[in-house]
Amino acid sequence: MSTLDYLKMPFSAHGAWDKLSTVHPAVWKTLLSLVLPLSLIPPAMLLYAGAHHPEVYWMSASPQRFQLIAALFLVAELCTVPLMAQAIKTIAEAHQVRVAFRDTLMLSAISAVPMWLSALALAIPSLLLTVSLLVLGLLAALMLLFQGSTTILKISNEMEAQEVCSQAYAVGALVWTLLCVFVKLSLMA
Repeated sequence: MSTLDYLKMPFSAHGAWDKLSTVHPAVWKTLLSLVLPLSLIPPAMLLYAGAHHPEVYWMSASPQRFQLIAALFLVAELCTVPLMAQAIKTIAEAHQVRVAFRDTLMLSAISAVPMWLSALALAIPSLLLTVSLLVLGLLAALMLLFQGSTTILKISNEMEAQEVCSQAYAVGALVWTLLCVFVKLSLMA
């Protein structure tokens, strides 16, 4: 798939989604090829922001504290993606949609990509820009989750796809927000 295919994913349930719906990667492959590499971005950017402009984010912890929080954040991310996959599977099954865990894991991981990438905003010493990009990341994740719900979960009824998507998104957005609050509170003076 090309980069253009990926960029179209939040806006269309076809194209790249159709290709992905025929691929059923093993759980370990999704974790090692997508989740692990992209999960490294937020902790790395947190360490960068802490070393270069912590005052912008009202963080005054020691470098060792930044390292500890970044490591804990990485572990939390690596646990959250499979937990979100299980939540999506449970919500889908409550709507009589049978789906394999490996498919919900793929959907969970793809939906998390914008949130991981939004952490790159920490490289720029601007609180407003960082918060704006985090919100855009959450919105893009919602769009990916909805488009993926129709294709990966094979939900043809748009209202049902919206229900599954909104319930799963509520869980995911809450968890992501709690992780961000944990980081912020842990690094404040």
